[in-house]
Amino acid sequence: MLGQKSLHIENPWKSWSTSWRGSDDCRIRRSRVAVRGVECNFAAERLNKEWVLAIDVGTGGTKAALISARGNVSASAFAPHPAPAATVEGGPASMEQDQDSWWLATKNAVWSCLGSTEAVARGISVAQVCAVAVTGQMQDVILLPGPGSHKRCNAILYSDARAQSEAAEIAELGGGSDLVASITGFPQGASSVLAKLRWLDKRDPKSAHGCRSLLLGGHDYVVWKLCGLCVTDATTASTTGLTNATFQYAEDLLEKVELGHWIDKLPTIVASNSPCGELSSQAAVELGCAALQGVPVIHCCGDAGACTLGAGAGERGTTYAYLGTSGWVAGSFAKKSSRDKGSEVKLSGVYTLAHPDPSLVFKTGSIMTAGGNLAWAASNLVAPSGAIDMKELDALVKSVPAGSGGLLYLPYLNGERCPFEDPHARASFVGISAVTTRGHLLRSVMEGVAFAMRSARDAMFADQLPEDLSRPLYLVGGGARSPVWPAIMAAVFGQTVDVLEDAQEVGVKGAALLAGQWLGWQCGHENWVQVKNSFSPSTEDIELYEELFATYSQAYFGLKHVHQRLSNFQKSSRIGN
Repeated sequence: MLGQKSLHIENPWKSWSTSWRGSDDCRIRRSRVAVRGVECNFAAERLNKEWVLAIDVGTGGTKAALISARGNVSASAFAPHPAPAATVEGGPASMEQDQDSWWLATKNAVWSCLGSTEAVARGISVAQVCAVAVTGQMQDVILLPGPGSHKRCNAILYSDARAQSEAAEIAELGGGSDLVASITGFPQGASSVLAKLRWLDKRDPKSAHGCRSLLLGGHDYVVWKLCGLCVTDATTASTTGLTNATFQYAEDLLEKVELGHWIDKLPTIVASNSPCGELSSQAAVELGCAALQGVPVIHCCGDAGACTLGAGAGERGTTYAYLGTSGWVAGSFAKKSSRDKGSEVKLSGVYTLAHPDPSLVFKTGSIMTAGGNLAWAASNLVAPSGAIDMKELDALVKSVPAGSGGLLYLPYLNGERCPFEDPHARASFVGISAVTTRGHLLRSVMEGVAFAMRSARDAMFADQLPEDLSRPLYLVGGGARSPVWPAIMAAVFGQTVDVLEDAQEVGVKGAALLAGQWLGWQCGHENWVQVKNSFSPSTEDIELYEELFATYSQAYFGLKHVHQRLSNFQKSSRIGN
């Protein structure tokens, strides 16, 4: 297996303006660019003629974007995926998605992006696409059928929590949950790939035998379709429970927990900042652009890492929050030496992930469902049979004062994983009264998600005090489009929140940043990170939300046994809720 030692890196994160030096790979790539008609030098004229085609394979859909050497998103397109769903076999805590829909969406998004009016207006030709950079969702289980096998399985997603009993078995086989956590870097619960693989083994003992390769993320699958390689990146691999503290596969642990037969199915870990292959002729034709054949493909770090880079939090001490269908708070931290690891606190949902800079790690505090709560509330409370108008939602929320009149919302639609892991947890409104309106309900949903994100932030910093919380928190993702939600986040977090100009583009920008550094671009922070709006909380709102947050933090524990009993009832009756 190839690991982090294969990275061609000279610590570029310590200075955003540092460019890549000329490795042999870069010189080869530059000669290829010249053949394709693009001038190969570092002059501004050349940089103005180069674009990276960045692809982000998310849960709700796939985005494709053309990004310039100046960090501008010159054109983009989005193609949706069918919604993930539970299965009868997996039960109500399961969550699967058809991986072929990712490739279909990739084809549609790339075709739309390259042919968009923005691309045409800027005179961007396919010959100016110098690299394809791919990022996407992580911690999935994707089985590629082996030769002669006709069995096809949907991808088991990161949010799938069916394997609760298997997680307990993994802990027992591994010598205890604390020991397993010390090896893998964080606790391994039901959403762990370890537990999911054991679940597969118990239901179908021949799963591994009939599998050609196991992939771990949405972008793993798309890269396989682009260039035929079964690879992953260290950031993605480090979310799964399959790797150790050096971000290599923990083969001894896999053998110990009776998963050794999966080892030769694991994808090769490749560098996230240099090409792993070239776009095949078949993929180029399927993308609707045969001229893309031979363009280098870079398997970038998974979405949490790519978003962190694209959001300007790629250097030590910077943090940001992602408010999409799911949500997390993340940043870049100094990598601890081995002698410091014994004192590290292991909390559910706090991930320490591989970073392109070997002196750093990404840290994320991830909640299971963020903006998905508002989408659910809007579709059921506001527009049950029509399109959701975000302006209408914002108007309803603004009509209600901070605190929603004492109404609390626990945002656990699909269980929770930070700061606790509980697949049985479910969403709840607490405090509904006769005067509660739709505005109160919707505002409490926004506030509840903000409280959950605050809990994730606090868990992330549990073993390492924040260096400077007076620095703004960058906010990205679809929820950042609202003029109301960021203001709530600022008051709940007690710090200024800066919404980035390209709040919904940070994933593709992070992927393009890695590709751009390999191409020799000067990826300066001042060009790639631009603030659109800034929200500073009032002292009054901070105090109000601090009091409400304390109540929110107690509410889950008061309802924990209720959720457990309801979950058992749902299992015995039908899938749902």
